[in-house]
Amino acid sequence: MPEKTTGSEPVSDYVQARRLGVPFRNADGVLEYPTMRSRPQPDFTLDQFHRFLLIGSLLVAVLYTVWMVVRIPSMPDQVPMHFTADGSVNRYGSPWEILGMATVMLAAIIGCAILTRFPRTYNYGLGKVTEGNIQAHYKNSVQMMIWTVATVTLIYVIALGGIAGDWPISPWVWIGLAAMLASQGFFIYRMSKL
Repeated sequence: MPEKTTGSEPVSDYVQARRLGVPFRNADGVLEYPTMRSRPQPDFTLDQFHRFLLIGSLLVAVLYTVWMVVRIPSMPDQVPMHFTADGSVNRYGSPWEILGMATVMLAAIIGCAILTRFPRTYNYGLGKVTEGNIQAHYKNSVQMMIWTVATVTLIYVIALGGIAGDWPISPWVWIGLAAMLASQGFFIYRMSKL
């Protein structure tokens, strides 16, 4: 019979722990956190490099967007809007179409930056989240999200600059995508080892 619990006291029944949103004490006596509600608050401090990377990426994304929007009236009537894998243009359109892409990309970048404040909500599916590794999981995942913000900002700047004709989109977009995938792979691998 499952034990009764009050508040956030750990239980020894996994199903009950998930249902109640409380920690689960496994057969080895290790405390696990099966749900977001059962997890403790983060208590780590982000290092200066990652704070700089996050703030710098946000500033670059916002300022580059503003600079690009200011330039729209002086752009030609038709600008490249879609590129093939080799970087050649396969669709032209009004420079005002940049606003749609900029809105979506900037919202994604800012949204990911906001998520760095809520590591309890992340999915830690590559292993058990226990009292011994929860803060390491939080820190690793926040750093992964910061690198996501940075690399998506890089891809965004490359794409907008390609549309505006400031630089060729290829091979730079491939380098940005490789950087994003490499950083994600690194942090996911590190998560699996925690």
